[in-house]
Amino acid sequence: MKLKKKTVTIIIVLTTAALLGLICIQIYLLANALELKKQAFSQNVNAALAVVVQKLETREVVTDVFRVSIEAEEEISENTSSFYYSVNDSERQITLKGRFKRPPAPSVDFDSSKLTYSLPRAQYVRIMLLDSLGQVIEKVEDGFKMEGEHEIQLKNSNPARAHFNFNFTTDSSSFIMVMGKGHLRKQTDYLSSEKNRRTLINRIVKQWTESKQEPVQNRVNMTLLDSLLDKTLKAKDINAAYAYGIVVGAEKDSVIMAGSSELKKRLKTSEFKSRLFPNDLLVEANDLALYFPQQSMYLFKQISTSVFISFIFISVITVCFVFTIRTIFKQKEFSNRLTNFINNMTHEFKTPISTISLASEAISKPENIKNKERVLRYGGIIYDENQRMRNQVDKILQMAVLEEGDFELNKTQVDIHQLIDEAAQKMSIQIEAKKGKIISALKATAHVIEADALHLANIIHNLIDNAIKYTKEQPRITISTDNNDGNFQLSVKDNGIGLSPEEQKHVFDKYYRVPTGNLHDVKGFGLGLSYVKIMVEAHGGSIYLNSEPEKGSTFAVVLPLN
Repeated sequence: MKLKKKTVTIIIVLTTAALLGLICIQIYLLANALELKKQAFSQNVNAALAVVVQKLETREVVTDVFRVSIEAEEEISENTSSFYYSVNDSERQITLKGRFKRPPAPSVDFDSSKLTYSLPRAQYVRIMLLDSLGQVIEKVEDGFKMEGEHEIQLKNSNPARAHFNFNFTTDSSSFIMVMGKGHLRKQTDYLSSEKNRRTLINRIVKQWTESKQEPVQNRVNMTLLDSLLDKTLKAKDINAAYAYGIVVGAEKDSVIMAGSSELKKRLKTSEFKSRLFPNDLLVEANDLALYFPQQSMYLFKQISTSVFISFIFISVITVCFVFTIRTIFKQKEFSNRLTNFINNMTHEFKTPISTISLASEAISKPENIKNKERVLRYGGIIYDENQRMRNQVDKILQMAVLEEGDFELNKTQVDIHQLIDEAAQKMSIQIEAKKGKIISALKATAHVIEADALHLANIIHNLIDNAIKYTKEQPRITISTDNNDGNFQLSVKDNGIGLSPEEQKHVFDKYYRVPTGNLHDVKGFGLGLSYVKIMVEAHGGSIYLNSEPEKGSTFAVVLPLN
């Protein structure tokens, strides 16, 4: 079936539209995936900031409370104490007064990893091992104990530990044992009465209020903040490089703990911010800000695998599409060549068939049968035309065999100069008929090579015949030889019609004939140069063409000497 130009155009347009649609959809899906990654990234970063801020505030509160609770003992005497404490500012006044009597306490002793205590009476006992910030490490004792001495062997108390504490609570008392390097440094009683708790609360309020008046850089431990950010972001599976700083004041015009001025500007406008100490009501707001310099690249890397796979698939589809379109065009072009070949073959066979028909008809006439001279003449014509058709059929069959590669070269030592002289002699009649001339410039010193003499002679014959056929006026054909880089080079130059760059791309293709308009004065099937190229390559050589329209062509054949 012959493909029409309109059909091919419709196929190309529809396939191109489908391919572009597929690419657009894939780009949309990848962009959507990138946006989802960005949203998840923002949520994780903001959640991490919230965790860091909460931990900073919690740590500050716990540290202050623990420190004040230990220092509160300084205001209470050993047995009976009085206390007076007040907090004053422009808006409120708080005053606490009272007296309390401390209940009898059990005796406690610590030696290396052993804790010994004595109870004046049976009561409930709870002992907690604390770190230096008051965080519980281990519950040592928790239950009702009888009167008398009790001993506990500790598992997790390392005598070399820098600082740790015991929280000792019974029905009658509660106190903290402050340890340092395995020794008791100080024993501090808890304030057990309601009034003493109020004293402690007032002290904590005062301490906390005063601490909040300090600059934020004094309230935040830089090393701790850096560690918390690193651990929290990694816990959220965020491994991108980042910078951080504290944006100070209501106007957000100052940044501390940041590097360059450009970085400070980025932190001011960053989308990742969280207020430090959000429960502070009496101080100006300060924000902890994060900035990711390579955020876009980091997010793109997370979908890079999908992008790469999509690119591979789209590339494969595109290559297949282009290959299919080229195949369609080549098939259409080959179909046109095949049609032209059949037309040329019909035209080439038509002439000898007509000649044979006329000669046979002439022989069959009575007046010619008795004329022996005429019979021989017409018989010769029939024989010549029959040989002509046979040669043409042999050419077609030979090309089929050559294309399949099912042939063998009968290589012998061949003198190419001798073959050139013989071919020029045979073609001299055609040259003289067109009043042309063959010029030989055989400069090769090494001109004997190992080759198939028959095919090599056909190569030379086809090149000369091609030069004669495509020269409109008096043909001037130059045949030259030379030796270059251990090779033998044969060149056939003519002054013919020449070839355009587009025609040069197809001149060695099977069935291709240079267009000559509506004229059919150039005979042939378009097999000559295709045959030449196949046989030159079969001999391990190569063929080149240099041509310009209306200036002639030069065919150069390079064959190895060895």
